[in-house]
Amino acid sequence: MSSVAIQNSSERPRAVLAAMPSKTSSCVIGIDVGGTNTDSVILQGDNVLAWHKTPTTSDIQEGVERAIEEVVKKADIAPKHVESVKIGTTQFVNAVLEQDSSKLDKVAVIRLCGPYSRGSPPFVDFPSKLRELMQGHIGYVDGGYQVDGNPIAHLSVEQLKEQAAIIRSKSIRSIVVIGIYSPSNPAQEEEARSILSSELGHGYDVSCSHAIGRLGFLERENAGILNASLRRFARHVIAGFSYAVQRLGKCKLYITLNDGTLSKATTAAEYPVRCFSSGPTNSARGAALLAKSQNLDTPDDREVLVVDVGGTTTDICALLKTGYPRQSAAFVKIAGVRTNFTIPDVHSIALGGGSLIRIKGDRTSVGPDSVGSRLEKEGIFFGGKTMTATDLVMSNARTDTLVPSSVKVSGLDEIARALETGIDLVKTKQGDAKVILVGGGSIIIAEQIAGIGEIIRPKYLEVANAVGAAIGKISGAVDTTVIPGAKTIDQEIEEAKSLAIERCVAAGGNKKTVEVVEIDVVPISYVTNGATRLLVRVVGDLVDGYEENFDSPESLLDGETFQKSDLKIIPNGLSDDIELISKGSSYDVVEQVDIASYRPRIEGDLWYLSEVDLQFLQDGTGVLGVGSCGEPYPTYVACLEALRSGGDITIRRQDTFPDDGVVLVAGFMGAPSVYLERIPGLHEVSDAMNAVMRAADLKTFDAVIPNEIGGMNAFEAFLAAYRFKKSVLDTDLVARAYPFIWQTVRCLNDLPVAPAAVANGAGQTKTFKTARDNLEAEDLMRGACCNLGSLTGMCTNPIYGVEARTLPQNSFSH
Repeated sequence: MSSVAIQNSSERPRAVLAAMPSKTSSCVIGIDVGGTNTDSVILQGDNVLAWHKTPTTSDIQEGVERAIEEVVKKADIAPKHVESVKIGTTQFVNAVLEQDSSKLDKVAVIRLCGPYSRGSPPFVDFPSKLRELMQGHIGYVDGGYQVDGNPIAHLSVEQLKEQAAIIRSKSIRSIVVIGIYSPSNPAQEEEARSILSSELGHGYDVSCSHAIGRLGFLERENAGILNASLRRFARHVIAGFSYAVQRLGKCKLYITLNDGTLSKATTAAEYPVRCFSSGPTNSARGAALLAKSQNLDTPDDREVLVVDVGGTTTDICALLKTGYPRQSAAFVKIAGVRTNFTIPDVHSIALGGGSLIRIKGDRTSVGPDSVGSRLEKEGIFFGGKTMTATDLVMSNARTDTLVPSSVKVSGLDEIARALETGIDLVKTKQGDAKVILVGGGSIIIAEQIAGIGEIIRPKYLEVANAVGAAIGKISGAVDTTVIPGAKTIDQEIEEAKSLAIERCVAAGGNKKTVEVVEIDVVPISYVTNGATRLLVRVVGDLVDGYEENFDSPESLLDGETFQKSDLKIIPNGLSDDIELISKGSSYDVVEQVDIASYRPRIEGDLWYLSEVDLQFLQDGTGVLGVGSCGEPYPTYVACLEALRSGGDITIRRQDTFPDDGVVLVAGFMGAPSVYLERIPGLHEVSDAMNAVMRAADLKTFDAVIPNEIGGMNAFEAFLAAYRFKKSVLDTDLVARAYPFIWQTVRCLNDLPVAPAAVANGAGQTKTFKTARDNLEAEDLMRGACCNLGSLTGMCTNPIYGVEARTLPQNSFSH
């Protein structure tokens, strides 16, 4: 991350030499372009030959050129001995966070989905400004795969040609193609890209989602949209880096990725989202190497955390035994957009060497705003007039006069409290943690902090992020769904490992150093063929003398005119805009709601749901659905779209519902993992409800209840009621999520499940008019579900109002 280097004297930062370099051994330059500083380092093996820190300039290319020039000069080596330059940058994520229209293009999204996903269209859950900037066109095309590998529908060439004509007419040049289960089988996506590229011709960027995200349809699509919107801008940024590196002669350029590995410049320009979070990863990797190489980190059972204190923010993350940071949860929001690509699990706080100190009565506050890169002009210690966190620990005549000792004590106490809180949020083990402290602002951290048993301050801590960039490795990965048959799962894992290694070596990895860092095997429920999700990731060192043809800056631009203005940025500076500071220290953008003053809209017996209500219900039903029926996000998106289209979703009081009112019990049956990839369409639940009404000889009904309140089925009841212009009763069958229908309250009350129906939304419905008992009815329904793609809409025997009042009370409202 960005940082401000502070020495224990008034001297400017200067290079620190570990050893004189061999004149024949090759060296590597690592660079981290942060919002406050640009850091550079030269490594020979694991030895730091020289380092340089300079404030980030508005012209990034010029700043990188200067960083390279200065660090080479300090190392006293010939440029020809620099084999490669590895750069970490925040430019792409910043463009999204800043919602910069000059850097973001409109995107056309083409779904290969058959009848599915149409109720949850792209862009719905984007922040409004980003949606306005990025949404260009949405197209649905026949295609996609079932979980067992069979096609949902064959790819329609004619439909793709029609979509290409529409895209051309709208002057949209960035396209992302996303197919259901494309990470398991990318064939349809690749064919669709080929057809679209052929129809559109030169000058269009067509991306495939399987190369960007993992299984999880909407999250992968969102990542693909961000990526497609950034591709033009990314080409110009990477070309600028390439021009800067050219000054070294024949030198290879790599860009560091979210997982601490490397990418060729051309690949990074094609997939800029893979670079979003490389900064925190580089800091953690660099900290681990510096502590290990200096024999400072003795292995024990304590949890190891890396704390990187910059000029504006402090990043805290857990370090695994592999030397990589702990990864985030399955879903991560970037600028308010939910994605599922891998980034480190980092907690950021608005605390740094440039944090402003304010005195309010007998209380001293620290931050959240900062002077950032202007510390050496604004800070009291350096001759300025602004009191900063650095002035609390540095001593000269000015600070001794202008910073009262009581303020120093109370200010440092505030810093310690802020760090203690952050540490507690990141720790996963009891007991004191071990902390590797890095970053130019780390001087403000005291030796004794609650929750920390040992603080390691390695040499070169000021440029740990650049060290991490310099030691970046090459990776290879496989994320697929396998079906055991002639091969066992163990054999499939070995094949996946071999393929991942092959991909790593093809990208420049040294096969002798390749190691497996992740294997994830997840059986998929509700399938009869043993389908299993398999993820394997390997990393290896860059092979010495790797000579793959590296493209010139001109070829990176693919005929476009280089726009150096794209490389202009605004470095972190003094700001009283707390929202901006918060945005800069977090990848998520949260729209605040005053919960204390918020009131839901209730008219008579009906609660009219708002978008805020949906957010609360998504959290609550998600908690109740843990470990059973899956997260409700896809159907939450569909409900958002329904509200924004002018519709009403209502919940009706249970206790005033008439005795003879007819209630349908509806939802989904099947594998939650399938639900997150084969997003429901418009007809699964509706078809099942219509089938039950026919079997029960009903002409109409009065309300809907979910078979369970936990997870997706609560929201599916909302959609079912909305589509029939009815309300959802404030109840459910089980007061939580539970896997078996025959164990719900209605069955405990001896109410039959049949007649019941399941439907796949593609014209196939199975109706069960009678069953020997509820166990048999459920067995019949589950068997049909497996045969219909492992996910179906379902509806069971209607009940009357008098029976509905015996069910759990206030499931939604309490």
